[in-house]
Amino acid sequence: MNKKFHKNCFVCGKHSKNGLKLNFILHNNNTLSGEFKISKDYQGYDGILHGGIITAILDSSMIHLFYMKDGIELKTAKLNMRFIKPVPVEEPITIKAVACSDIRHFYKAKSRIICCDTIFAEAEGYFRK
Repeated sequence: MNKKFHKNCFVCGKHSKNGLKLNFILHNNNTLSGEFKISKDYQGYDGILHGGIITAILDSSMIHLFYMKDGIELKTAKLNMRFIKPVPVEEPITIKAVACSDIRHFYKAKSRIICCDTIFAEAEGYFRK
């Protein structure tokens, strides 16, 4: 596994100066999760997490899932987003990602942002090496 692959990632890289530095946990059932509070420095409208940051978090969680699970370095080929409710800043949120399939050299996953047991945003992504 290439230890340098994610070191400067805006979402999960520990060397990214202004990044989120999120830490994810891999579970035995091909899922990944993390619990965070995102600073108001990343808001769009007052009190609401910027949609681009939401997209980056969900995208990175799926890529990081395959990186932690299989040691593969993937790039996003297609990303479908669904914004359900405004994601609050400085409130506890949970990120969950699950691997779905490997179809013709494409890897598929889904991810969600959950707050207070409610889904606020979700994504479906297709990735390739």
